[in-house]
Amino acid sequence: MSSSSRGWNWNGIGRRSRKRRKRKMINQYRVFQIKEVHHQHWAKSYAQQVEDGFLIHHQNYQSAYKGKPAPSDTPMTARKRLEEKRPNTFVGRSFGVGDVIVWDEEKGRKFFYVDKEELVEFGGFMDADAAGNTVVYMVPNYQIDGKTGTWLPYDSEVVEGVCFFMMRNEQRKDAVSPVVVDSKGVFVTDAPNGFENVRSILTEYVHRAEKKQQDMTEHEKCLTNGTYERARESGTEQNYDMIDGCVNNVPKKPRRIGGRWSVLDRLHIKQAQRKQKDQTQQQQQQERSRKN
Repeated sequence: MSSSSRGWNWNGIGRRSRKRRKRKMINQYRVFQIKEVHHQHWAKSYAQQVEDGFLIHHQNYQSAYKGKPAPSDTPMTARKRLEEKRPNTFVGRSFGVGDVIVWDEEKGRKFFYVDKEELVEFGGFMDADAAGNTVVYMVPNYQIDGKTGTWLPYDSEVVEGVCFFMMRNEQRKDAVSPVVVDSKGVFVTDAPNGFENVRSILTEYVHRAEKKQQDMTEHEKCLTNGTYERARESGTEQNYDMIDGCVNNVPKKPRRIGGRWSVLDRLHIKQAQRKQKDQTQQQQQQERSRKN
């Protein structure tokens, strides 16, 4: 891993920030089982799941059990205990092949696929952690959405303050071009020649992500401040409770603001006059209809 990434955390789209004191992780383990909708993938080996292109990700799984390990416990001893006796709080099918054990300890979090004879450690099962990362350097068996096989993050580089990982296919190795993913494991680009020829692509990716984030922020501000009616009415209504889609409390004549007549006031006055005219015509029509 590039030495430039040491001593930093990654947040947002992967931007680095000074490392903060980490909260001590609780020693626990959880079991996840494949959802009913994906029942055709139940009890399959890890290799078969990869061959079938099934994404081993928590979105395709559901929580079945949470337990606290003994000081001497390992993921394998926990597996054997679950196989021998089903805990009362275990929800779902019988524990077995196809399940995933999420193992939390002070050193960090690890993911294990319950295979027929072993536990296969892999990465990327859960969403991004507090630092915004799902990819961990040199942790094998990552799956990339839209790509076949499993991948190993064997190199990393910081571009525009964002960390990217170079991934190598673990089944076909040199027969398949390496690819670059962001810190959340999202595919960015193929990189047959490494980082050297894709830095401009990565720079553009960062700028697009930042622009998208800015647009989302502006949209959230719009939602917070209210709809178009609120923006249009807020200058004339006495309080927000009176905002109803109709501009009330229209001034009788335009205000002079900064040496100029308010165009918005003139518009509101014109709209109010037109509305009054329409209402008068409607009342006259109703009166004529009543007399007839």
